Amino acid sequence: MAADNSLAWGDSGSSVTQLQQTLNNNDYWCGSADGIFGSKTYNAVVRFQKDAGITVDGIAGPITLKYLGLVETAGSTQVSRSGSRRTITMTATGYCPCAKCNYPFYDQPSYLGYPLRHGIIATDPRVIPMGTRLYIPGYGEGIAADQGGAIKGNRLDLCFANHQQALNWGLKTVTITILD
Repeated sequence: MAADNSLAWGDSGSSVTQLQQTLNNNDYWCGSADGIFGSKTYNAVVRFQKDAGITVDGIAGPITLKYLGLVETAGSTQVSRSGSRRTITMTATGYCPCAKCNYPFYDQPSYLGYPLRHGIIATDPRVIPMGTRLYIPGYGEGIAADQGGAIKGNRLDLCFANHQQALNWGLKTVTITILD
């Protein structure tokens, strides 16, 4: 593992195994989770980075690990869950930029004007104001930048890169952390 806790080609160990399991569980097949970062893992990381709209370099660095929801287990900068940061238990669903998820607003940006991609979160602005940064376990960091007709009270809708990822997320109860 690199000094900055990034995972790259040639690395091995339990952190790579966890990365591989997470990639496989999110439909970025990288072969068996053998703990060795080789060509299949590299290609899966590249595909994930492209879909997530983040820098494509094939290295599972801090940003990639956050987007995969592996911040704590990978050993990069951790989100504090104590002190002045507030946590809320909410119901979270997934959506994506497709027409099915966004009718009748297909091909439109989020409420705040951001392109729909991983990291965009629809909230009820009475509970979580637009522009608030959040951390969601299993998803990573995002910003409250969208709204939806069914998103009322303690509900979130997490944007994913594609429809299958949104379906795979399903409906979960999560304890989120408000970062700012």
